[in-house]
Amino acid sequence: MTAVPALPAIPSRFGFAFSGDGRWATCLSTVQDRVTLERWALTGAAPSGRTVVAGGETADRFSRPIPLNDGGVLVARPAVGADGTPAGHGTVIAVRPDGGAAAADRTWRIAPMIAGYPLAGPGTPQTLVLVTVEDERHSRVWILPGSGARPEPVVRIPGVLSGGVWLDDGRTLALDHAAAGHRTDGIVVDLREREWRRVWTVSGTTTDRIVACDRRSARLAVTTGGPGGGAPRIGLWSPGGGRVRFPENLNRPGRARTPLAFDDGGERLLVCEDAGATSRLLIHTPADDRIEPADGPRGVLSPPASWTGGRIHLRSSVPHRPPTLATVHRTGWSLAHRPSDAAAGWAGADLVELPGPAGPIEAIVYGGARPDECDRAVLALHGGPLAAWRLEFDPLFQHLAAAGIAVVAPNQRGSTGYGERHLRAIIGDWGGPDLEDVVHLGRGLAGRRRAAGAAVPAPILLGVSYGAWLALLAACREPDLWAACVALAPFTSPASLYREAAAPVRDRVASLHRPGGTGRDARRDVLAVCGALTAPLLVAHGTRDEVVPVGQSRALRRRLLELGGTEGPGFEYLEVDGDHTAVVQAWPAALRTNVVRFCLDAGRTPASTTERR
Repeated sequence: MTAVPALPAIPSRFGFAFSGDGRWATCLSTVQDRVTLERWALTGAAPSGRTVVAGGETADRFSRPIPLNDGGVLVARPAVGADGTPAGHGTVIAVRPDGGAAAADRTWRIAPMIAGYPLAGPGTPQTLVLVTVEDERHSRVWILPGSGARPEPVVRIPGVLSGGVWLDDGRTLALDHAAAGHRTDGIVVDLREREWRRVWTVSGTTTDRIVACDRRSARLAVTTGGPGGGAPRIGLWSPGGGRVRFPENLNRPGRARTPLAFDDGGERLLVCEDAGATSRLLIHTPADDRIEPADGPRGVLSPPASWTGGRIHLRSSVPHRPPTLATVHRTGWSLAHRPSDAAAGWAGADLVELPGPAGPIEAIVYGGARPDECDRAVLALHGGPLAAWRLEFDPLFQHLAAAGIAVVAPNQRGSTGYGERHLRAIIGDWGGPDLEDVVHLGRGLAGRRRAAGAAVPAPILLGVSYGAWLALLAACREPDLWAACVALAPFTSPASLYREAAAPVRDRVASLHRPGGTGRDARRDVLAVCGALTAPLLVAHGTRDEVVPVGQSRALRRRLLELGGTEGPGFEYLEVDGDHTAVVQAWPAALRTNVVRFCLDAGRTPASTTERR
């Protein structure tokens, strides 16, 4: 068996939240299968983080922590059954401000609860609230007591609640609300009167969200997006000011922007803009609709954000550093560092432009800017379809680069961040322009590698979710172009995905793909064309995949065996105990190791699928 180089433990941080006074942050950190809760002090020259240990099992991947103004932490943790599905109840854990080895201060059991998250008001003392989703049709808002008393149910609301901004010091809360038959809109909950009302909606077909609030003026920053994809518009709403305004400079065509936070005075709005594979920060002044750039790291910046005391904090990910907090201040920016993050040799990445059949295609290249000269090269295809590879830390790409395998991750047509024309090229035409781009890029990469004398000139295809389907189509269309193919959580055709997936996925397929003629659909059905496949194939799928049912990969396996294939070195099939995200992001270290080993074997192992030609 081919030896795979070991990687240091890779921390990944997500679920950041900030205290109302901007002095504390919390997040979840994962290292392999271990999940810990981290708390960061933000008042020093640089953020200082520590692991919070509270009575052992404080958090898992489904937990939602928030910091309190006194340094304590609230954690909402829905219970999950052995099969990974919600158990219908959960707990809220209060961690004392000293943290460290301290035990949980209080623990409350909440039922019914399939999902939930806490919120803390900005006033003193803080109003502590828990928002729970009870089932697919109802949510509830609770008030959490400051002592050992039981949580108090405030109001039960039809629909699913998410998000949350405070409109005052702790009485009035604005939430995103998705009712049956209606996309998301905004509501306000009065905790004292135990009432709620809708305050922000465009129509029953738009997704309308409340994103940020300036509590001094009660001005809201909101977004609205239509059902066809594309960047949402950003609006500003003021009490007594009539309808929502959509400032022109804030909503330039083709700009994918997300509002993050108002400054202390409410005079400026922080905005994050996706520019290709990277993010950049902008500051909008509503008074004169002026946009100015703000400094920040070259990588990916993510909400939420805190903007207090002249300093901005938000999550940042760059290729050569595991995700952490970025701090932007008057004199520049910095990335927070914890000693546990130290690991020599994380690979950097470069952005390059590759020639495509309809124009340049931006790609992220791991393992050096000259993938033509490495022994092996992977052409990686992202999921989506309306998504993109970003210039950020990626554990699977790091593992491949550590093994000497270059990774070329293109944002072919259909990818976000490159304008409406690039994005909409595949709407209604899945496996059309994007597949054309992939084959074109594969031919170009193979030609350059042959000219450079690479040990294995043919590139290896690797795709995740939608990209896995695209990779399988490319491997069937041009069988001799590829050294191998890796498909993580693939579907076999849009039609079969529509038939078997849950309602949210069916809705997305229906809105983004239109059936073609019989001939076109057959060419885009992997089960119909996989007889042409000759490259060694690795298929992996999560048994608890809630997006692409595992039956999709099982059907492909059955079809390949019916066509005379045999499982072995040239055809490997893996099922992983995980959900969709775990597989497509290759969280399990064993899965990453299998993918890297398979890619190292490319060019050495004859494909058992040759019999099917």
